[in-house]
Amino acid sequence: MERFAGRVAVVTGASSGIGAQIAEDLVRAGMVVVGVARRVDRLQAQAASLAGLRGRLEPLQADLSSTDELRRVFKWVDDNLGGISVLVNNAAILSTVPVPDQDPAQSEKLIATNVTAVLIGCSLGVDSMKKHGIKDGHIININSTAGHRVFGSSGGLNGSAVAYCASKHATVALTKGLRADLQALKASGFKIRVTSLSPGAVRTEMLPEEFASLITDDDMILTTKDVSRAALFVLSLPPAVEITELTIQPTGEFM
Repeated sequence: MERFAGRVAVVTGASSGIGAQIAEDLVRAGMVVVGVARRVDRLQAQAASLAGLRGRLEPLQADLSSTDELRRVFKWVDDNLGGISVLVNNAAILSTVPVPDQDPAQSEKLIATNVTAVLIGCSLGVDSMKKHGIKDGHIININSTAGHRVFGSSGGLNGSAVAYCASKHATVALTKGLRADLQALKASGFKIRVTSLSPGAVRTEMLPEEFASLITDDDMILTTKDVSRAALFVLSLPPAVEITELTIQPTGEFM
C-alpha cells in the first residue's frame, strides 16, 4: 500500500458499513480519501475521528442515484485534489420486495444506485486517471455473492432479493467488460486494475434484521473489517497482479 500514500481515493457509500471501514483503512494507509454519501454528518464525524493519521478523509455529500450529483462529485475531486488513483464503488441499496410487488420508483432508484452509478463512476474514474496520467489506478466494485446467485423468496429473507441480485449480476458483467475495454489503454502505458469483490453475509445496517437474527454464531457472518482487509489486499499486490474476482464468505457459509 505504500505506493498509494498521499494519493487520492474515492469511496462511495462511505457513511456506514463496508464503505466507512474501507475509507478508514485507506486513511490509515496514508491516502486522501473522498468519502461520498448522503449522510454528510456521519462523514464529518468520521473525518474528525481520523484526524492526525497519515491520510485524511474529505467528506462529500451526494445522492448517487442522481447522474448530475455523480458528475459533481468527480468534478469536485478534479478541481480540488487532482487525479484519482483508487475508486471503490460501494454504495448500494437492498430491496426485499418481490418483483411483482416492486414500486417502479423504488426500482428505478435501486438500479440508479446499484448499476448506473457504478457504470458512470467507472467511466468518470478512468477519465480522471487518463487526464492525470495515473497509469496504475485501481477500481474496486463492491459486489456480493448475490451477483453470482439469485435469492428469491425461499432464500432466508422475509421477501425476495431478486431485484438486488439482478443489480449485482450487472456488476459482474460490468466489471468483466470494463477490464476488456481497458485493454485499449495498454498501448499508452495504462495498466488500470479492476476487481469485483463479492462478500457473503456481512453484519451491516443494510442486512435485514430478520435474516441477521437467524445467524447466532458470530463466526458465520463477515465483519466490515473482513471486507476491508480483502479490499486492501487486492490493492497491495504488485501492479502486475490483478485479482479480477474475489469472493469471500464466512467459513462454512453455503448460499
